Formats: sequence, structure tokens, C-alpha cells
Amino acid sequence: MRAARITALGLVVFALLLQGLYVPVAHAQGQQGRAQQRYDRVAKGANVEEWHKRLSDDDAAVRLEAVDSLGKDGSEASVEALLEATADPDERVRLKAFDFLGTIGSPTATPSLAQNLFLTNVDRASKLHVLIALGRIKDPRAANPLMNFCKNNSDEELRTAAVYALGEIGAVRSVSGLEEIRDTTESEKLKRITGDALAKISNKVAARPNTQPTMLEMEKFFRAQGQQKQRKR
Repeated sequence: MRAARITALGLVVFALLLQGLYVPVAHAQGQQGRAQQRYDRVAKGANVEEWHKRLSDDDAAVRLEAVDSLGKDGSEASVEALLEATADPDERVRLKAFDFLGTIGSPTATPSLAQNLFLTNVDRASKLHVLIALGRIKDPRAANPLMNFCKNNSDEELRTAAVYALGEIGAVRSVSGLEEIRDTTESEKLKRITGDALAKISNKVAARPNTQPTMLEMEKFFRAQGQQKQRKR
């Protein structure tokens, strides 16, 4: 009995000691976290305007950090700044900007991204990341530029990425062009990806709700039309 009381008392004392230790540790951790936040605000900027300004810094590492902050922010203002970063002279900055634009998924970026596919001064790696971004954004406005790019490009990997993006977008107007690519390409990989894209579009169309009016709705419509004619007489 006495041993049990001693053990219980020891546990209480131990718990109190732990609690006494935990409070200073938690307080110190909180201070450290706030200090890190203050450092980040000074070193990396605190808002879109500051991050945008850092895109003009001579140090590519600073510009890369700015792109990272803009991408994580994800606002429309950040999208505009990221579009500017896609023309950065450093490949790491450019590619990261393209990737974030795809992740954010704002259709605002579509026209500029699509234009990059046809500029001769845009490198191949950038075009590949543009295609991936357009597939993630899924803006139907990109369907025609992607198809034109596909038909006028001989690079199999880029064509495959474009076809994949078309499948993700799912625009019905792409079907005839995709069927032509599937039937004429000698690449088994491109043929398979094109078949997958056509299947995605078909499934998307099948999943759309039926917008045709029912017979009851048609009867109501014609009845209303007849009543309007009678009132005019």
C-alpha cells in the first residue's frame, strides 16, 4: 500500500515537472516561429507587389523565391506576375512559373501560354511545360491552338503532350483533328495517347446532362404560345 502511494506521488510530481518544462519549450517554439515569419517577410517579401518587384532582381535565386511565393499565393494578381516570369532568362524561373500557372488553373493565363507555343524564341523545355499547364487549366479556348500546334510540329514528345492536353480539355471540336492524327501517325505511343484523348472527350460528352426539353415542357411552351396569339387577337 505504501509503495503504491509513493509510486502515485512520484507520477504526480513527474507530471508537474513535465508541465513546467513544456510551457517554456512551447513558448520558445512560438517565439522561434514568429521570428521565422518576420525573417521571411524581410527576405522574401510580404505580398504580391513585393514579390512582383523581386522578379526584376539580378539574382536568379531571389527571382526563383519570388515565383515560389507568387505560386503559393495563387491570386489573379499573382497570375499576372507569373506570366511575366515565364520570359525570365533563367530556365529554372521560367519552368517554375509555367508549372505554377498550371497548378493555379486560371483561364486568364490561357492566351499568353498558347502564344508561347508558336514563338520561335521559346525553348523546347518551356513549350513542354506550357502544354502540361494548358492541360491542367482545361480552358476550351486552348483547343484550337493546341490542335494547330499538333498538326504543324514534328516533335513526337511535344505532339503527344499536346494531344494529352486536348484530352484533358475535352472540347468536341477537337475530335475530327484527333481522329486524323490517330489514323495517320506511325508512332504507337502517339496513337495510344490520341485514342485515350478521344475516349476522354466521348466520356465527357456522355456525362453531360440532357438539355433537350421533355414532351411536357414542349406542350407547355406551345400552349403558352397559343395563349399569347389569342390575347393579341
